[in-house]
Amino acid sequence: MSTTEYEQATSILHHLFTASSFVGIDFGSGPNHHLLYFSRQGLESWISIEGPWHVHATQNTFDEGEQLEQLMRLRRERIHHVRLGHEHPHLELEFESGSLLFINGFQEQFECWQAGDARPLGGDAYLLVAMPQGELAVFADGDDE
Repeated sequence: MSTTEYEQATSILHHLFTASSFVGIDFGSGPNHHLLYFSRQGLESWISIEGPWHVHATQNTFDEGEQLEQLMRLRRERIHHVRLGHEHPHLELEFESGSLLFINGFQEQFECWQAGDARPLGGDAYLLVAMPQGELAVFADGDDE
């Protein structure tokens, strides 16, 4: 991804998620598919995770049940900072408590995650998709970031 694409994607992700609170989760059709919902002053956003993810907290474990428990402890907590990987679109959401949600952005054949601003899925103004092979597709309606 070019520097311009990276900067645009980072700006959109900050707009969608910085200071937003994690407010809910739906479980998708596959074992790794989770749909996370966020809200901030009337702005709703979401992340659909279709690949590996984990929560870094004080006690790290990679058991799925324990990871979901750690994720649920973040409910209503606000996101302090958003980071996007440079080489591959790994996504990191840092919460006010210091917990970090890491979402893998590289898979050979499948999309890893999508993020947007319309519920339940889609994008009114923004849609980002972590594509196969570590590419990132950015769809933005206008320049209002």
